[in-house]
Amino acid sequence: MPVPTMDFETYLPTNAPPAERAAVLAAILQNEDAAGIEYAVVMPNPTPNPDNRALADTVKGERRVIACCQVNPNHGAAAIKDIETSVTQLGMKMLKMMPALYHLNLTGPLAFELMAKARELGIIVNIHSGGGISHPLAIGALCRRFPEVTVIMDHMGYREWGHDAIIAAQDNPNLYLGATIAAHEPSFVARAIKEVGPERVIYGSNLPALYSDLAVEAIRRQKLGREVEELLLGGNLARILGMA
Repeated sequence: MPVPTMDFETYLPTNAPPAERAAVLAAILQNEDAAGIEYAVVMPNPTPNPDNRALADTVKGERRVIACCQVNPNHGAAAIKDIETSVTQLGMKMLKMMPALYHLNLTGPLAFELMAKARELGIIVNIHSGGGISHPLAIGALCRRFPEVTVIMDHMGYREWGHDAIIAAQDNPNLYLGATIAAHEPSFVARAIKEVGPERVIYGSNLPALYSDLAVEAIRRQKLGREVEELLLGGNLARILGMA
């Protein structure tokens, strides 16, 4: 059985009109075709009020899309309810957390509530990483508190905090590194594979801000070998999603 090719992070402007949302989704899938990627995880653009129902309406019936919800955690109980509805009624498989946008302290009560709900629902959590409030070591601390939750660290600490991202992943077996920097620094993706293992690094494009075909080409030029490429470009994500 062939290993599926998958992209763990693409964005849709869910606050836009339906026609615009449909056009963006079509462009995402067209670029995934150019990259040789079959499945795309699609999530709302990070805004103060991401619309998960609009996302569900836009991707409905598209077999290639895996929907990922996003909420503003400052909405409290309404945000938690939105996650539950998105998963149990709209069929979403993942939750995106954006600490910087929402001023979300990853070692504070709001983050713990989001992770507890993800644990209850059995979904994967994708967390944006960088400096300050999004620091990889804070993501690592959160993973340590919730070892049952599978977490993908978006951007793997790009750029100054890449070493800390690797340390956090080494310390937490439930933490995977998201290679949404492949188009910029493919050599760092290769370093993460070497230091954490090929089973713990997952490909993402960050479409439409970046291009999937260019990112995949950057990875292929590293000549990592067929088995490693298959894990990175879909095998690992398929496994943690229960698709393989």
